[in-house]
Amino acid sequence: MKDKKQSSLQENHYKDDYRNFLNSHESAPRTLSHSIVERVAAELNPNKSIVFAKLLFLQLFVGILTMLFCPQFQMSLTNNHQLFHYFHHNFGEYICMMICGAIFLGSGAVVAAYTLDLEEVRVIRRTNGLFYLAISGIALVGFLTFGAKLYLDLTLIWVIGASLGASVMLALNNFLRRKLLQFV
Repeated sequence: MKDKKQSSLQENHYKDDYRNFLNSHESAPRTLSHSIVERVAAELNPNKSIVFAKLLFLQLFVGILTMLFCPQFQMSLTNNHQLFHYFHHNFGEYICMMICGAIFLGSGAVVAAYTLDLEEVRVIRRTNGLFYLAISGIALVGFLTFGAKLYLDLTLIWVIGASLGASVMLALNNFLRRKLLQFV
């Protein structure tokens, strides 16, 4: 009985506090209110340059990891050319280059989909692949720096595969991330 009475008194106290809050004409200081609005706006609309820099850094890190398993540039830890030869002989050089590009940038897109904020992923998706096209170009400059021989037709196919693969992987993993967040 004592617990019910105490619970009822506590509930009345909360109701009184709430009524006092509703009847109050005080508001937060204007500077505090303005700073909150600015911070929320900044979080909802991240700077594109910063998002691109983050994506580029992630791709650099993941790209180096993928190169450790790729037979190109003699960086591979496995020195195993079987997968490369399988794609090349069964699908031809163009499809092989598309798959190579898709794996190279697509793996970075998967990491980006889960490590960047949802709003940053939204910024990337709104560029309709332009961020990935730019990163493809930067990657090609890096490849040239390390002595790769690039052929125009194969390079264009690689860029198409890389940009499309990354955009698709980002969209798919962003969808999966949002679905997973619904269950948490």
